[in-house]
Amino acid sequence: MLQIKKLICHDFRNHKHKELIFTENVVIFWGGNGQGKTNLLEAISIMSAGKSWRESSGQDLITDQKLSAKIEIDFNENIYATLIEAKKRQFFKNEKKTPLKSHLGSIPTLLFCPEHLGLFSGTKTNRLKFFDRFLVQMSPTYRDNLIQASRAHKQKTACLKLQEEHIDIPSLVSPWNNILAATIPHIISERKNFLQNLAPILQSQLSNISGNNDEVNVAFEASQVFTPTQEGVLDFFKKDQTRELAARRNFIAPHSGDIVFSLRGKKITQTASRGEERSVLLALLAAKKNYLKETHNIIPILLLDDVFSELDDERQKHLQSVCKNTQVFFTTTHKEHFQNFDKKIQSIEIK
Repeated sequence: MLQIKKLICHDFRNHKHKELIFTENVVIFWGGNGQGKTNLLEAISIMSAGKSWRESSGQDLITDQKLSAKIEIDFNENIYATLIEAKKRQFFKNEKKTPLKSHLGSIPTLLFCPEHLGLFSGTKTNRLKFFDRFLVQMSPTYRDNLIQASRAHKQKTACLKLQEEHIDIPSLVSPWNNILAATIPHIISERKNFLQNLAPILQSQLSNISGNNDEVNVAFEASQVFTPTQEGVLDFFKKDQTRELAARRNFIAPHSGDIVFSLRGKKITQTASRGEERSVLLALLAAKKNYLKETHNIIPILLLDDVFSELDDERQKHLQSVCKNTQVFFTTTHKEHFQNFDKKIQSIEIK
């Protein structure tokens, strides 16, 4: 079930030109630190989700002194490409320019990387981004609403920060409030529905990994009290206009709220050991994979960055089961991690 057959990077990160052909479904990029192993996963991630999980700007992705970078992937008999410039990027399918809206979801991936180890204790913004990366691949309507709401939030915030006395700020923010009211309820609804469907799958996967029935749950919690309808959002903005003007910030934004994980009835950060947190993360990866299979009949490609250094032997065995029936790309500094792997492996040294 080979999916990605070839990856080509031009002037991307530290790879001036890298062309790789894949012959097995389990591919290992191995080598010393700083050689660009994770950069290759990042290239696949950009082709999948439109953006990397670790970029701060387009310029970060381009080799020094170059004006652009290019990534190409041969996936399921089609050639996908993206041209990355400092302030924009373009996507192509078989040399025909494709809008990002149409491109997203074409190459489904799931990512597991060391940065995710701080998912539970990190910021709520990072937790929302973690799930947004997944949802924008699966739901075009979610992505459209997220883009519109993000733009409206940015414009409204700029208006609220104006200090000139002669400016009627409430009138300036009114059109942005209307856009937020039209989009935020849909964003919240899709987040809640997805997490509600994911929760029982997560529970099943964690029980398999841990060998017990400790209750685990994940849910969305809003940061403000309002009815999640268009009328409810507008009513909130009307009642809380004075507070927003005083604080000079927008109180209902696409990144407002939090994804809350609980274990044994308490927030996971209050009750879970470090090992238990890793088990939940592994169960979350398996749950998202199963969710895609059950609801969309999609088998995602797994991008696993340096995971073996973060998992003990028992969790490594469970990871192997998660990798069944899909294409997987690993990075590691020690290819010995895969000596007992029960699948054929393509080992590629990156140097």
